[in-house]
Amino acid sequence: MLEQVERTIEEYHMLDPGDRVVVGVSGGADSVCLLMLLQELREKKALSLYVVHINHMLRKEADEEERYVKSLCSKLFIPCSCFRKDIAGYAKELGCSVEEAGRQYRYECFEQVSREKDCKKIAVAHHRNDRAETLLFHLIRGTGMKGLGGISPIRGKVIRPLLGVSRREIEAYLEEKQIHYYIDASNKTEDYSRNRIRNRIIPQLEQLNNQAVLHMAETADLATEYWNYAEEQAERLEKELVRPVENGWEVNGEGLAAQPQLIRRHLIYRLLQNGSGEAKDLERQHVEQVLELLEKPAGKQVMLPYGITAHRTYRGIRIQKYMQGKEGKRLEPVLVSPEGVTVIPGFGCLEAHVSTWDSGREISKKVYTKMLDYGKINDTFFIRYPLPGDYFIMNEQGERKKVSRFFIDNKIPQEKRRSTLVLASGSRVYWIIGMRIGEDVKINAYTKQVMTVEFHCEKGESNG
Repeated sequence: MLEQVERTIEEYHMLDPGDRVVVGVSGGADSVCLLMLLQELREKKALSLYVVHINHMLRKEADEEERYVKSLCSKLFIPCSCFRKDIAGYAKELGCSVEEAGRQYRYECFEQVSREKDCKKIAVAHHRNDRAETLLFHLIRGTGMKGLGGISPIRGKVIRPLLGVSRREIEAYLEEKQIHYYIDASNKTEDYSRNRIRNRIIPQLEQLNNQAVLHMAETADLATEYWNYAEEQAERLEKELVRPVENGWEVNGEGLAAQPQLIRRHLIYRLLQNGSGEAKDLERQHVEQVLELLEKPAGKQVMLPYGITAHRTYRGIRIQKYMQGKEGKRLEPVLVSPEGVTVIPGFGCLEAHVSTWDSGREISKKVYTKMLDYGKINDTFFIRYPLPGDYFIMNEQGERKKVSRFFIDNKIPQEKRRSTLVLASGSRVYWIIGMRIGEDVKINAYTKQVMTVEFHCEKGESNG
């Protein structure tokens, strides 16, 4: 077991000597096994381990499992951070399933401890069966080559050392070592599609061939190789054929038409995913609708998920994301004038005025009135919704912070995130309206001109 896990770690270069690693441990068989194996490797690889346990407050056994994980970590002399969250309530707040809310909160906790302990890796306990279940889940719903890859061995700083072993091997290892673990009773229910795949479909497939899970994992590896190759080709073409435009991109039509169909599809999918920030509702038909524009005259357009529009231009195809007004009408990013009133249909208006700065003046502390150092704003700027990749300068050292991360850290509900506007130039955000401005445009001793901006909400929120 240990040798197999070591081979997986080496094959995918998951760990380097001296790494500091966050380990997610629920108290179940998979995560306890992961912890014990990393504990065995700790001295050999000079690892520093930090356990994170989340009590989702969904089951009566949750408190007992939390105490067990704390006790186990104490015996192993491994620091343990425990978090408690009413996940059922959190799911209602976010407007998503309990499963998705739990996953989101877990990774927020992993990231928090990772930053606090300066860890470069986060180890989670997905194994070969999880990968097979995910492949089948994607296949049933409809998927492409990426979905057939199931769960990837590495995603950013997240590593999955158990991906080469099966659930049976994990349970056999724990039995041999006489290591206690908890069984989550909710895994036996069939309230979730994934549980039905795990409890019904996988066992039936293994009756047909006891190596079914292994073969599905091998297929996932091949699919991932094909996907990675197509991704490399699309990334290369993106540099050659794609130019940025406000709120999106324009693809050179002649260059795109000269590519193999597979690479064309992949490039367009990549742009749609980058524009939306997610891929859940993006389907092959949407990619085909965009590619069909190559055969149509300039001016033709198609509407896509996540408020994305693709339209034919004389150069090629322009893909952009639009804001939505209250009545659901599309709204392009609105160019803001530094002097006068800019109307944002469906939202309100922005009043701006540039004046000479006098150090004796009081800086506005109102929610919807801000004073920006105009000398530090060199570009044209727009009001729009936040987009993937948006950032602001968070401190005097010039460090960046993603707007999406700001929303998460400040527990801004999903509904409010979708209705928040920003004042931005490209991906650089000067003001998250109603929240905060970037450190780089704050007034200081060197400020000569100030631009005062006041947002007047159509629905009349207080500007206190």
